[in-house]
Amino acid sequence: MKNTIWAACLCLASLFAAGCEDDFATVLNLRDDGTTAPSDPTPDDPEVGASALKLGTYNLWISTKGTGDYLWTNRRTILAQSIVANAFDIFGFQEADETIKNELPVLVGQAGGNYEWWFFGRDNLSGTVGEACGIAWNPDRFELSDRRGFWLSETPDEVSYGWDETGYHRIACAATVKDRTTGKKFLLMVTHGPLSANARAKAAELLVEREQAYNAEGLPSILVGDMNAAPDDAASATLRSHWSDARTATPVANVYGPVGTFQSHKTTTDLSDESRRIDYIYVRGEAELLSYRTDDSVIGGIYPSDHCPVSVQLNITYTPDEVEGSGTEADPFRLDSARDWNAIAASMNNATGVYPADACYRLTADIDFTGKPFTAWAQFEGTLDGAGFAMKGIEAANADEKEFGPIRTNLGTVKHLAVEAALASAYRDFGGVAGINKGTIDGATFRGTLTGTAAASYIGGIAGQNTETGVVVNCAHLGGEIDAKTATKAENCGGIVGGLTKGAYVVNCYSLIDRIASSNNNIAGIVGFVGNDSFVVNSYSTLAAIDANGTYCSAVAYSKIGNLQNIYGNADCTTSKAGALVANDKAAGTVWKTTTGALLTLDRMKSGAVNVASSGESCPDFAAALNAGAAIFDATTTETLAAKPAVTLRRWKMTENGPAFE
Repeated sequence: MKNTIWAACLCLASLFAAGCEDDFATVLNLRDDGTTAPSDPTPDDPEVGASALKLGTYNLWISTKGTGDYLWTNRRTILAQSIVANAFDIFGFQEADETIKNELPVLVGQAGGNYEWWFFGRDNLSGTVGEACGIAWNPDRFELSDRRGFWLSETPDEVSYGWDETGYHRIACAATVKDRTTGKKFLLMVTHGPLSANARAKAAELLVEREQAYNAEGLPSILVGDMNAAPDDAASATLRSHWSDARTATPVANVYGPVGTFQSHKTTTDLSDESRRIDYIYVRGEAELLSYRTDDSVIGGIYPSDHCPVSVQLNITYTPDEVEGSGTEADPFRLDSARDWNAIAASMNNATGVYPADACYRLTADIDFTGKPFTAWAQFEGTLDGAGFAMKGIEAANADEKEFGPIRTNLGTVKHLAVEAALASAYRDFGGVAGINKGTIDGATFRGTLTGTAAASYIGGIAGQNTETGVVVNCAHLGGEIDAKTATKAENCGGIVGGLTKGAYVVNCYSLIDRIASSNNNIAGIVGFVGNDSFVVNSYSTLAAIDANGTYCSAVAYSKIGNLQNIYGNADCTTSKAGALVANDKAAGTVWKTTTGALLTLDRMKSGAVNVASSGESCPDFAAALNAGAAIFDATTTETLAAKPAVTLRRWKMTENGPAFE
């Protein structure tokens, strides 16, 4: 590290604190005597295994600034030499203007470097125009996929200025990197932070959000760049809350070079000043940091750039999960981890063909998503067998204007799956297992919270909307709440299904949901809205706490020519119509002209004789009445129910909390 004292005038301090791009007035070292203060010698990188990689970040300094030795035509060869000397396997960079894009890759190749280059420009949507961030990598070792770029702004997918940063379009880019030598992957993000403190803080939050959105597989992730933020900056604190700062996370004996990274091309700059540190490498997930280096080398008497390159040696330590199976009915793909689920989501949602939407899948263990990313399966057409296992600890919010649930739209069969989650959505169809169900959900359970905001509507514990050929059977809501009080619409909320339309079925289900809150109506414990020629059969709810407007009750809120047979609600639930099983039973059903069901007290649900509503048969307890109701449905012929689903209804037994499935 240099021992010289920074002797620049005090006015330079404000420049240094502000940032470093083409928008920042770099101070040039004119070297009156033609000499420079050499760096203290530092050891070579430690010896590491063949699987370790060297990853860096380098602000290249745009080509249009500088005079004398710092003219681009004078320093460009030195910059290329610096890149080759650092021996990066892969690195992110900033401030690549059009001249640098055209010339630097050629110069680095001539100096002995072997890199492919990806530039993401800030001035058009395709990322091909304007000063760029990007990634350079050894193509013999790595391959990049899922390349993305975005703007650090309130509209990140548009060319835009961010918050109060109005001088420059600030950007970031990201790619999934696969190491050919190990088969392991990681997410690499590169950015150049704003100068405004407010914009930096907001941009840091956006970087965290985008890492979570892009990292569907839960891979190790690395963020590099010129953050324009000192370590004590609010933006730095936000980034450290999500990633680890590589300098402080690396064993101290293997941290080399000065703490500061921004020297303003002045070789007398005191880089022991921590506030000079504005270039970072952040690491998250299963990666072992072996060394960290700030390279303050002076070549030919000058710094190659106004920033020192920073690098780490690290091992990606996670073991890639192999999802066993071939996806057939006899040999389904077998899932036992969050990474399995997310890897399948990434393939299915991007139609890569590795894990097709119409294949067979089965859980072989509980999957715990606590503290891990979660990605929904967009459209599922195959068979998912939960085998009685649970997906636990899911915390996820929907922000892309589509239906939402662990499976967004189900056209296949989901069975024997338990979901425990806290989900949120600002869009219409929203469910604890599926946003929209047009297939079969058999034997699924949900426990947790569903929070609807903005345009959320059709919210249900199992499915938001069950429609067309959709069947929800033998399912249960095991506790929690639906809260859509702040949504602008938020009608059609149900403990099992929010809305039932176009001839769909809910059969042999129960809901123990604790509370539903909505700013609108059609709120109920089993189904909120039942449309024409749809069916709710042999199901019950204990819902007592409702905070809604207009039409709500314990069982079914609104039936518009629906067919309701043997449905049961909580007699203690306050309804919009005293003693109503259905708050608004608008018209007779197309098959069953009369709704049959009963309101039972919670005590009667737990013990004592209960009559089957449709037949009047007296049964010794509520479970027996539900079993009798199931038998009535089983005996109903296709002459009566032309589209009767081919399902096997589970039998009921009494528990201390009331009927549940055997």
